[in-house]
Amino acid sequence: MRDESAEYGPKQPLQVAVVEDHEMTRRGLVAALNADPRLTVVSEVDSVEQLEVSGAEYDVCVADMMGVGTAEQFADLVRRSDVVVCTAAEQWRQRVAPWVCGAKAVFGKTVGAAVLANAVWDARNHPHWLKPHLASALETAVRECGLSVPPYFADLLGRTARGGRVAWILEELGVSEKRYGEDLRDFRMQCARAGLGQLTLLDALYMASSAEQPPAHEPVVFSPWAAGLSEGQVRALEWYADGYSYEETAAHLDVKVSTVRTQIDRAMTACGINSKPADIRMMFAMYVCSRHTKPDLLLRRLTELGAHPPRRGGAER
Repeated sequence: MRDESAEYGPKQPLQVAVVEDHEMTRRGLVAALNADPRLTVVSEVDSVEQLEVSGAEYDVCVADMMGVGTAEQFADLVRRSDVVVCTAAEQWRQRVAPWVCGAKAVFGKTVGAAVLANAVWDARNHPHWLKPHLASALETAVRECGLSVPPYFADLLGRTARGGRVAWILEELGVSEKRYGEDLRDFRMQCARAGLGQLTLLDALYMASSAEQPPAHEPVVFSPWAAGLSEGQVRALEWYADGYSYEETAAHLDVKVSTVRTQIDRAMTACGINSKPADIRMMFAMYVCSRHTKPDLLLRRLTELGAHPPRRGGAER
C-alpha cells in the first residue's frame, strides 16, 4: 500500500477560488477548505462573472454549476481552470456533463470536508484520479448508454464508486497509470460523442435561481453535521433520506444491508442520538443531507433529543 503522507506531503498551499451563489453554502465551503493547511481560499464570489471581474489568481476553483452563470460561462470556466464541482444536482447526467467538459472532479454537496479538500489538492497534483461521486455517475453512464470500456476500467469505476482510491486500485490490478490515463481520455471522448457533455440545462437553472422571489426556507446544503461524518455514513444517509429502505440503499451502494445499518447507527451515535426509531432516523438523515424545506424545525426536534454536531475527524473512515 502506498504511503499517503508522501502523496499529501508539505508543499506550497494551493490558492483556491470558491464560486457558490448560496451564502450559507459558500461560508461552509470556505471554512472547510481553509481548515486544511494545504489550501488557502483567495476569492469567494457568487458567480462566474464576478470571479472574472475580480481578477483573482488561483490554482483551483471549487464551483457550483447551478445558479452561478450560464452554460457557456460555466463551460468556459472548466476549460480554462482546474475546477472541482460541488453541486446539489443529483441526476447522473448532471454530474457527468461537467467532467466531460473538463472538470477535474464532481461531488454532491454532502461530501465531507476532508474528502473535498483532498479532491482540490488532487485537482492540481493528480488530475486523472476519479472520486466516488463521479465514478458512480460514470458507472451509470456506461450501463445506461451502452458505452464500451476495458474490463479492468469497469472494475475500477465500481471500486472507486465504493470509496476506493484510484492509485491503490491500479496497483492491485497491475495496471500502469499511463494506460489508465490513456483509457480515461478515450472514455471522456466516448462520453462526449454520446452527448453526455451537454450543459444546456444550466441556462434554465440559472434563470430560475435569479428570480426575484427566493424560496421561503432554504436548506443549509453544506451541513457541518455532514462534514463531521465519514463519506460512507453520509452516502448511506443520503439514500435513506430519499425514502429508500436499508435493502434498497445497500443495493444502490453495492454494500451489505448490515453495513448500511451500521453506518447510519454510528452516524447517529456520533451526533449524540441514542434513541433510534424509524421516524428519528429519517428526521436525522433529512437534516444531515438537506432533504427538507424547514431545517429549523428538524434541528429543534433533534436538539430536544440531545443531538449535536459530530466532532470533526471523530468518525471512522
